Amino acid sequence: MSFYPPKVNERFRATSRAGVSEDANANGTGANFACGSYVKISLRIDSESGAIVDARFRTNGCGFMVAASDVVCEKLGGKTLADLHGLRDMELMGIVANAIGEIPLARVSCAAAVFDALRSSMSGYRECLINEFQGEKALICTCFGVSEETIMDVIANVDAIEVDEVSDVCRAGSGCGSCRMLIQELIDAKGIG
Repeated sequence: MSFYPPKVNERFRATSRAGVSEDANANGTGANFACGSYVKISLRIDSESGAIVDARFRTNGCGFMVAASDVVCEKLGGKTLADLHGLRDMELMGIVANAIGEIPLARVSCAAAVFDALRSSMSGYRECLINEFQGEKALICTCFGVSEETIMDVIANVDAIEVDEVSDVCRAGSGCGSCRMLIQELIDAKGIG
């Protein structure tokens, strides 16, 4: 007899993504302060393609947190940062619910901690890229470490008039999307100059 619903119990007893990703370059933690549990997500992201090569988790949480962590880490494999752009809690909750069933309202905070850990790991990855960026050139795309100079070269070489054309060449603007407005301003300025 199990305390958890069958699909949650199945994940709890036989996780496929538990552990720490070898050579992880993105780590993040989330916590559920209602019960004192935590979850840590470690990712190995390929710097060239922006694809998640490996995703693992560690937690001291309940079966719902373990199952949600396992599902999220399983679904991250092979995804690129661009695929995850703007992924909201409701979408993540839908992914988890499709795999293990609806999470009871009293346990939603367990899944929310997993989503916080995912966001924290992505933020840590961007911070790592920024810290690695060398030189005095303006860094426009922090997701992929692309400088203003590189973007201006791409705009000139492909005669870009849309942000997606720049993204296709150097990936700038295809991650979190926060730099898309700046890239468009650089494209527009080219037409004025």
